[in-house]
Amino acid sequence: MLTFVLTIPLTKVSIYFTDNNPTVRNHMSINKQTDAPQFIADLSGGNFAQQLGIAISEVAQGVVANGKKGKVQVTIDVSRIGESNQVNISHTLAYVEPTAKGKRSEDTTSETPMYLNNDGSVTIFANHTKQLFEQFDKA
Repeated sequence: MLTFVLTIPLTKVSIYFTDNNPTVRNHMSINKQTDAPQFIADLSGGNFAQQLGIAISEVAQGVVANGKKGKVQVTIDVSRIGESNQVNISHTLAYVEPTAKGKRSEDTTSETPMYLNNDGSVTIFANHTKQLFEQFDKA
């Protein structure tokens, strides 16, 4: 079972992802959900998604080769940046790969600034910037 808990306490929004069934509990109106695959792809400029794929493969190989349980853990902490609509996403990837004589573990933490858009989505770029380019193209 894969569970992510993403909490933004300053805006009173909690999003629970459990086996691809997101549940939004909010105290403000949200029209759109965050595109989770794109969100993961944007973390650390794509490095996080690549590291996650490698970790899953290495742990699975260790599990099959040694008949022991392994673990891949993703932790996402969200904090507000100043008084803006920007949030700092601190993301940690930790894994334990079983080996013949024990286990091998590794963890890494990075941060990525993102935007909480008016529609409720969290993205690497603010949604309002798209309008700037459309106006520029018309000129």
